[in-house]
Amino acid sequence: MGAPAARLTDLHVCPMVTPGVPPIPHVGGPITGPGAPTVLIAMMPASVVGDMAVCVGPPDSVAMGSTTVLVGGKPAARMGDTTAHGGSIVLGAPTVLIG
Repeated sequence: MGAPAARLTDLHVCPMVTPGVPPIPHVGGPITGPGAPTVLIAMMPASVVGDMAVCVGPPDSVAMGSTTVLVGGKPAARMGDTTAHGGSIVLGAPTVLIG
């Protein structure tokens, strides 16, 4: 079964911590794109592998996506897919499932 499709503004979590006193957790934030502006999912552009995501440290990015569904020639991002900082996408469109 598929997972909910990720879109721009959907959130991700980031487990990284910047060393310091005190250490600074990254926590994550929204996916910012550029996304696939010609493919709308629940009225928002679809997110794909390579999209940037807000993070406290350097920007994060979507690192893994669907192996079977391409959007604009790139793998579609889904809830649960991983990010470059080792986190994952935690929100998606519940009415659009991508395998």
